[in-house]
Amino acid sequence: MKVFVPVIDSGSHRYEIAGGFSQSCSVCIYDTSDNHVTWYDPSGLPVDFSEMLDELKLNGVVNVIATAIQPMALKVFSNGGFRVYRSVGNDLLTNLELLKMRCLPLYGYEEALSEVHSFCATSCDSCSSVMCQN
Repeated sequence: MKVFVPVIDSGSHRYEIAGGFSQSCSVCIYDTSDNHVTWYDPSGLPVDFSEMLDELKLNGVVNVIATAIQPMALKVFSNGGFRVYRSVGNDLLTNLELLKMRCLPLYGYEEALSEVHSFCATSCDSCSSVMCQN
């Protein structure tokens, strides 16, 4: 099984899962069958998201581990045939072990949506989100 994980960078923070895809400067592709890790530093490359997903699937990567994910991104991954797992903390090696043991929870749409709402302030004067339910 191959898994795609956004990480802080491919240097000194390569074993730290990024707080979200927008905070990631590098990605890790891990193959559980042979413990092979490949690091990519896509910054500066003109990468189309849908082309990236197609390329990942072509290479057998259909699993994602994320610390946080926006509901729309989760929907795009899910509709594309990917399984998105919610990380337990941000340590890459721990999460890869949990994945191999089948102990990582799948990310649910309701959970991703509730995380977006948790950032809302109590006053609608401070919010411009169309998703706000306050």
